[in-house]
Amino acid sequence: MMQSKTKLVFIILALPVIILYACKKYKDPPNAEPDPRLAERGFYCNDPRAINYNWNFPAISDSSICIYPVDSFVGTWTFHDTIYLQSGDTESVQIKQLIFTATEDTLKAHLAVNGWCGGNVPFYVTASKYNRADVDTIPGGTFGQFLCGVQTDTLNGFINKNTGDRNTMKIDFTINSPEGIKYHRGTAVRM
Repeated sequence: MMQSKTKLVFIILALPVIILYACKKYKDPPNAEPDPRLAERGFYCNDPRAINYNWNFPAISDSSICIYPVDSFVGTWTFHDTIYLQSGDTESVQIKQLIFTATEDTLKAHLAVNGWCGGNVPFYVTASKYNRADVDTIPGGTFGQFLCGVQTDTLNGFINKNTGDRNTMKIDFTINSPEGIKYHRGTAVRM
């Protein structure tokens, strides 16, 4: 009986010593050096609005290398426009100089297009990060927007950038006017 009391006392006295010895205060590890492999990989864009968001990740974040939707469209383009009637017959072929300029917006996706209308009247498109720009819709829900300031003519359609060639894009517009519907389709080449 005495032995079991001695064992119990020994366990009771040893337990706090073991706990205090086993539990020591946590210390933060020293600051690690940056992984040199990240520098070898270069930089990446960390802005989700950009076309090249997270390309080349993991690497070092650098927003100055971001490419936004407007960046691939901005500039002067020569548009080889084939005009089709609603019947599918070709009405004419013409060449237009279109100038795409970015509008001031935080999304970096809105563009004004000049050169279609006389008198420097622009129409507006919204670019996505998937190499497509759609003609903006006017307030009120009318599909498309008024063309050249004329309330009876509406423009709608889209532009697709060629992913293999940054200097060309396909344009597909529909103009609805009192004279009828005409389709403007063709390729634009960056000047």
